[in-house]
Amino acid sequence: MAYSKYLLIATAIAAVIGIGNANAYMVTDSTANQGGQSFLADATHDGFNSAGAITATFSYSGPLSFSNTAAQNSSNAGDLNSNFFNGGSISGYSGSGSLGTPAGADFSTLTTFLASSGSASGFQYGSFITIDLGTLAAGTILTITHDDGASVYQGSTRIGTTTADPTSAVTETVELTSAGDTTLYYARENGTPSVLDVNVPEPASLAIIAAGLAGLGAVRRRRAALAG
Repeated sequence: MAYSKYLLIATAIAAVIGIGNANAYMVTDSTANQGGQSFLADATHDGFNSAGAITATFSYSGPLSFSNTAAQNSSNAGDLNSNFFNGGSISGYSGSGSLGTPAGADFSTLTTFLASSGSASGFQYGSFITIDLGTLAAGTILTITHDDGASVYQGSTRIGTTTADPTSAVTETVELTSAGDTTLYYARENGTPSVLDVNVPEPASLAIIAAGLAGLGAVRRRRAALAG
């Protein structure tokens, strides 16, 4: 009975600190005409701003594991966001505006956003995605598979190095050197394929609670042995 009580307390603590929301992320998606220039996945790169980007912001719940291998865009038909994000996993959507030829991206509604924002061949247009991974502990190791480019930041500091503009998917690891709010930047451009797969470990608090429960179990077994 006592152990059950401690388990309920630990479960309540987990709910309060938000463990159940470990896979909820805030996402900003900006799309722009690239004007023939490559967009680096870097917090300091302003290529999208000069191109008159349109932006959608939303919260996304689900695994950060996306890929698109459909034929690349060369007209006003988008093909990428519908593969990257599922409408049922997006909430709190806010965005507006449309982007003319050659992109044809329309962020007026969630439906048009999902249908129209893609990446065209020849650097005609692309999207720059910002994903807030939340507060992660020092020592956290992120495993990132990406094509066309990714980087990790805490504040204005870039953590680790990643390959810029790979022509095929690469897998890299980034180890966080300090605790803090962590942001992933991803650039998708120049047609398909576009790939982003990020392994975000569970919060350190999970390990703490698991260790605590293991300790309670050991105490219970010891008391039972003494009583016997």
